[in-house]
Amino acid sequence: MARGKLQLKKIQNPVKRRVTFSKRKAGLLKKASELSLLCDAEVALIIFSPKGNLFEFANTSMNRIMGKYQNILSSTGHQIQVSENIETLRLEVENLEKRMAHLERANKHMTGEDLDSLSFKHLRYLEKKTILGVRKIRSRKDKISFERMASLKIKVGVTVKFQASLEASNEQSLKKENANLDKKEINIETNRVKGNMEADAATQQDLPKAKLNLCNFQSVGSFFSSER
Repeated sequence: MARGKLQLKKIQNPVKRRVTFSKRKAGLLKKASELSLLCDAEVALIIFSPKGNLFEFANTSMNRIMGKYQNILSSTGHQIQVSENIETLRLEVENLEKRMAHLERANKHMTGEDLDSLSFKHLRYLEKKTILGVRKIRSRKDKISFERMASLKIKVGVTVKFQASLEASNEQSLKKENANLDKKEINIETNRVKGNMEADAATQQDLPKAKLNLCNFQSVGSFFSSER
């Protein structure tokens, strides 16, 4: 049965990464030694581990090979520098393209797309990661909702207090206005009664004069009657 194509990417598990580094390093050193023996070539290999540990191999002498390399580099330095820059840029572009492709696949996996190529173990890992992400999103959403509810409660409390104060102020104004109306009505009624009393007093003062004039009129009438 043919083996599937191995997808090269960074190993996330630190233990597996160290084991793989140790195995691949040993294999690379073995290949370098075999190359120097089989082809009678001068081979120098320098490896730095992720922690910065140095591992090297040279079939003759590392200093001799590095000196030879420096001499060639100094004689054709400009051309080598340009070639190295082009090669570096090409590698960076390739790495960016691979990174973008990896991110696109990961994004599709997170949205439930293109899952046929994933193994059961990878699907379980993706499920756990998705559940964890959902929990974080839900926690953040609940926190925002709680903060909004607290803010709304504060606003409602301020509004209720303002309405109560406004109602109390309106009630006081209404009571004051009613008191002023009652006072005006009392003053009007008092003036009306006072006017009636003054009119009655004037009428009582004019009554004796009217009686006297009536008596005089009756006396004159009697006098004319006797003359006839």
